[in-house]
Amino acid sequence: MNWDDPVQRLALIERVGIEEYNRQMQEHLEASIVSRVGGHAIRTVGSRFGQLFAVGDTGRAFGKQGDAEQFAKDNPV
Repeated sequence: MNWDDPVQRLALIERVGIEEYNRQMQEHLEASIVSRVGGHAIRTVGSRFGQLFAVGDTGRAFGKQGDAEQFAKDNPV
């Protein structure tokens, strides 16, 4: 399952229903966490630019894990 592909996510919702989809999505999000800094979960995400490191719910992502962790450290929850 490519969680970064909206077509595949829609197909999953249609196949298993919204409740099971949400459970699987939460499981995926937890599994993609590589570190926690400043109260933020740093997780990998795919993009058209390649793999990025997303900082919690900030809407920010970085090409290097260290940059994401520094941003999280400088902007604690």
